[in-house]
Amino acid sequence: MELRACLERLCGVPGAAGLVQAGQAAAEMLRDFMEDVSTDALGNVVGIRRCGQADAPLLLLEAHIDEIGFIVTHTDEAGFVYAAPCGGVDRRAVSGARVTLWGKKAVGGLFVSTPPHLAGQDADTLPEIACLGIDTGLDARHARRLLPPGTPVTFAAEFVDLAGGRVCSKALDDRAGVAAILYALDLLGECPLPCDLAVAFCVQEELGTRGAASAAYGLTPDAALAVDVSFACTPDSDAHKCGVMGRGPMIGWSPCLDAGISRRLTSLAEKRGIPSQPEVMGGDTGTDADAIASARTGVPSGLVSIPLKYMHTPAEVVLIRDVEDAGRLLAAYVLDSEKGGDGK
Repeated sequence: MELRACLERLCGVPGAAGLVQAGQAAAEMLRDFMEDVSTDALGNVVGIRRCGQADAPLLLLEAHIDEIGFIVTHTDEAGFVYAAPCGGVDRRAVSGARVTLWGKKAVGGLFVSTPPHLAGQDADTLPEIACLGIDTGLDARHARRLLPPGTPVTFAAEFVDLAGGRVCSKALDDRAGVAAILYALDLLGECPLPCDLAVAFCVQEELGTRGAASAAYGLTPDAALAVDVSFACTPDSDAHKCGVMGRGPMIGWSPCLDAGISRRLTSLAEKRGIPSQPEVMGGDTGTDADAIASARTGVPSGLVSIPLKYMHTPAEVVLIRDVEDAGRLLAAYVLDSEKGGDGK
């Protein structure tokens, strides 16, 4: 499997709340590796591969398929369209960003700053997203007809190659995690599995890990690994709080994660020569791992994160080698999971 092509395909489809295209693309790709693939009422894509053993434990690999975006609230008399954020959009990257509005037809647009005297803000103040109009070129009448309130909006960003094997795109949070799981499945091939394996590509993580809570409740796994992205070092970051691109996936350590799983991931990375780095969190992880761990009576859960720069902007960056190493670690963990991966 060619990872760059996989990432470009996944990032090229919209997946903000209310849109189904990303889930449909992920389901199609998952069917290359699993026969039992379905989409639940919420929009989660779920695949199952049985190992053929009676009463085998079930290990879940999960990544979220949704992305940050916006939802149209209204259009003013000048034809500017206004939208509320869906998820934690980084306001610093919104003004001037190109977007696609998925109304009665797809319409391109551009976020523009409202003049400070109209917004009631100083010129030096970072404007609230609610004060940024989207210029589509349409007049008010046509904009209101084509782009009614409730219309989803996504960033419109090209998939760009950078130096050193890096790529830049919207939605790498968390299409990089989806790609890592697909790469792991490709590595596993037809190998006999020591446990039943479930894969879930979940919706609404950016709105509060809702999809993962639903999927984990329905699947009732014996153990789970969530795969997401986390902050990589940038010029404005605290280096000790961030991962380093090129040093492999980040293995989560947190009170809400299973320490046995974290130890097993670390040990496997060392044994297999897979680069990895720890990520320590004093409470919740802020990922789907939190929702999975507390599903039903509890699920022993681990977290594998891919270092990513410029999170929640239209110009996120990952190193393809880190995505590959995350997939290698996941595949190694599956094959080592004689007890379903509970780390005990």
